[in-house]
Amino acid sequence: MSPIKPLLLGLGLFALAGCDTAEQAAESFAEKVEQAAVDQVKESLGETLKGLDEQVEQLNDKVDQAQEGTREWLDQAQPKAEQDTPEQEAEQQPQQDMIET
Repeated sequence: MSPIKPLLLGLGLFALAGCDTAEQAAESFAEKVEQAAVDQVKESLGETLKGLDEQVEQLNDKVDQAQEGTREWLDQAQPKAEQDTPEQEAEQQPQQDMIET
């Protein structure tokens, strides 16, 4: 065996070991990059969700105000309608009885 063959074999094994180490380093780096991306997305979504929560809360407040205003308006308008309705019904019933007989 010539002295060059063991040297080449040693360099080949060294290169393979270096490739394995480089592969492990690349995988580790890829995992770290992936985790950093996931963390960034979570943080960004968290801030977006906080903003949406605030907007939903404001919308709910406006809806509550509109409902309260509508209730007040209906409460003011309802007594007049209730007073008119029994009188109108009382007037209509005798007319219907007369027509039927």
